[in-house]
Amino acid sequence: MAVSKRFILLTTSIIVLSASSYGVEIEPSLTLDKIAQASEKTSVNTNPTRLGQTDADEITNLLLAAFAALGTVLTWQAIRRESKQQQIKRTFQSKILSDLIRHMYRNKVCICATHWKLQEEGFERYYPSEEHLLKLKLLPEDLRFDRFDNTPDFYDILHELELKFRNFNIEVDVSLEHLKQQNIDEKTKIRDLEVLEFKSQLLTSDIINLMHTLKLPIVEEGNRSSGKSTLRYTPMESGSSDQNDLWKKFHAEIPLEYIEDVRKFLVSKSARYSKLHPAELPSKPCRPDHRNERTGYFDDVLQLSEYLDNDIKGEYPKIHLIEFRA
Repeated sequence: MAVSKRFILLTTSIIVLSASSYGVEIEPSLTLDKIAQASEKTSVNTNPTRLGQTDADEITNLLLAAFAALGTVLTWQAIRRESKQQQIKRTFQSKILSDLIRHMYRNKVCICATHWKLQEEGFERYYPSEEHLLKLKLLPEDLRFDRFDNTPDFYDILHELELKFRNFNIEVDVSLEHLKQQNIDEKTKIRDLEVLEFKSQLLTSDIINLMHTLKLPIVEEGNRSSGKSTLRYTPMESGSSDQNDLWKKFHAEIPLEYIEDVRKFLVSKSARYSKLHPAELPSKPCRPDHRNERTGYFDDVLQLSEYLDNDIKGEYPKIHLIEFRA
């Protein structure tokens, strides 16, 4: 529009000057000066006004504000999505580690029941079916700790636990190989089973410490009824000085409330197992009277003696022994 206006004014000036030159003789230099003056006036009159500049700035600012608002919304959505993903990830981690605690508890039950039955029937006459020991092993996907918050702060802890898991699987294989050989003495076989029992409780304490370090809660699977235990649940007690010393050795920085959650979780699993696999319980004791630091973690720290005895007696009839060939 400004260009059109400038063109119209310039054309008008030229026509006016041309018409004047026909009536009065004017010197060429004077004519050029008049044309130049007219062009200069036209240029001044067609410059953008301050009002036009202000409108353009306002439009630009509005566009910038719109882009900024859009960027803010997109950033908020990205943060919210990342937060949700992180929450899902943490829930997933809690379920994995909680289930590993359950698995280690069941390992303790199965090892004690196997040990008890072999002592009753004779190590020199029988060996357990392979399934009872192979199910003690940890699944390969349980060892994939790259799914966890593998930051430098926790890398050493995760890596150490992963190595312990691998070593445990190796010890299961070694124990099974010894139990299947009739020429291996009973003392060696008992030692192998006691090592597996000790490692099960040691890994349990390591997993609990890891969960507390990562600030992960003990997670019970939803939409499943745990059933009622045959034993009445009683809260944990602080215990004697010896018991407290053992507690501090395994869980120096973990409060009683957190361990209570672990205990409730394992008791619910015990109740569920008893409900799904009812069995007649033998009346005689299923474990040796003496306990020590290597075998008493579930009894003295988690205070699960009654539940353990109940589960071991329920597992005992399910242990299948195979007789050595003559």
